[in-house]
Amino acid sequence: MASSHETEHQSLSGNEFDWKIYAQGTAYLAFDQGKEQVWSGDFSFVVGADSQFGMMAKYQVPPKEGNTWDEEIRLSTKLVSELNAMPSKPRFFVVCGDLTDMFPEADIDVKNRQIADFKRIFSKLDKEIKLICVCGNHDVGNTPTVDSVNRYRSSYGSDYFSFLCGGVQFIVLNSQYYKDPTHIPELYKAQNQWLDQLLDQVKVEGTRTVVFQHIPWFVEEVDEEDEYFNVDKEERKRMLEKLYTAGVRHIYCGHLHKNTLATYKDMKLIITSAIGQQLGNDKSGYRVVQWSNFHWSPFYFG
Repeated sequence: MASSHETEHQSLSGNEFDWKIYAQGTAYLAFDQGKEQVWSGDFSFVVGADSQFGMMAKYQVPPKEGNTWDEEIRLSTKLVSELNAMPSKPRFFVVCGDLTDMFPEADIDVKNRQIADFKRIFSKLDKEIKLICVCGNHDVGNTPTVDSVNRYRSSYGSDYFSFLCGGVQFIVLNSQYYKDPTHIPELYKAQNQWLDQLLDQVKVEGTRTVVFQHIPWFVEEVDEEDEYFNVDKEERKRMLEKLYTAGVRHIYCGHLHKNTLATYKDMKLIITSAIGQQLGNDKSGYRVVQWSNFHWSPFYFG
């Protein structure tokens, strides 16, 4: 894994691009954590989800033959251009999981080509806009293994970490550990122990805290039945109460491929639709979140 001060020089079809890995250990090293501890003025960040290079061809009628992701490349390139053109640059752009479509255990060659194209496109973000990658089920598998997690980490860096930006504590979780930890009990335990310590700290300090993850804890109602698009009820309720008690009031997710908003007490679960394939009536897009004096205003652009 490259250090935060090193650049991976990669090439695809002869075109070189720079890819920096800032997520290391349980930290994200692109921001000066000393300077970011306190509020220093209004700022914004952008939330996307499910770029999922390779999914859209499967949903064409009839399905497109072979493995192709030209449309995801087009939409992601458009997104990068729009973010780069913003007169007031967002501090970061976070992709809430399912960066590419091919499951890691299915076809490693196709998976690697999808990852290379994802990196090639998103490495073109303005250097002022830091890229935050969140791990999704298509990134490590529905039932992740130590090997699939290690492969994710070698491509993108850590799969769970935290960072301060503008006086706000941001936490990135690997939600697949809560969905199905069957083959990764030690990784599940490690993320929980780290999270418990971090939440104890932010609770004492009273730091405004935001969470990013792929799978939402629930989609409509906290007591809804277990299914593909949520986390099982027992784990769901345990984690929601833990996060709420620590002061978390905003959780940003993807996975649903639709825009929706759910609430637990007064904590908001903001589910952002896909950069790629839509499963509802939304358009490919992203959510711009404006933080002003610790009040938030989210807008979806599609």
